[in-house]
Amino acid sequence: MYYPAIIRFVGILGILNGALLTMGIWTGVSSVYLHLFTIPFSALCLFLIEKTGSSLGSIMSGWNPGRADYREQFSAELEKIKYSKRMEHFDDALRLVNELLHKDPDFPDALFLKAHILWEGFGNSEASKGILKRVKQLVPEDETLHRWASIYYDEVDKRMKDRQAQ
Repeated sequence: MYYPAIIRFVGILGILNGALLTMGIWTGVSSVYLHLFTIPFSALCLFLIEKTGSSLGSIMSGWNPGRADYREQFSAELEKIKYSKRMEHFDDALRLVNELLHKDPDFPDALFLKAHILWEGFGNSEASKGILKRVKQLVPEDETLHRWASIYYDEVDKRMKDRQAQ
């Protein structure tokens, strides 16, 4: 598979080579020297076109790569944790979520997963409820994760009371 940057480079090289060859024919200059000049000139043009296009694209779209959410880098780790939990490998899931929380102790998504793992895998309702309280503190009330944490907290509490009543 060819990368778009390589295809653009070869295209620009061809266009500039043709333009310089035409200039050489018009001016009577030997085309060997013009061909040697074409490669660095094409690289310079490609660099300028790429930088200009990237800058204009960033300005027009309003995207700033410096402002990206650093927690997005944890998406693969979250998926591993979810997979381990789904496969009921709760020890692995707990180890992975603890490693992630070591990097970012106040990451609400990871805390929510840890609450699930502690309750579903280990039956630890008190620790699960404590973590869910923390998630509700970290996340604004109008966000979905806050509502999920509230619902799950009530569910854990109800199931715990049902177990104690039996």
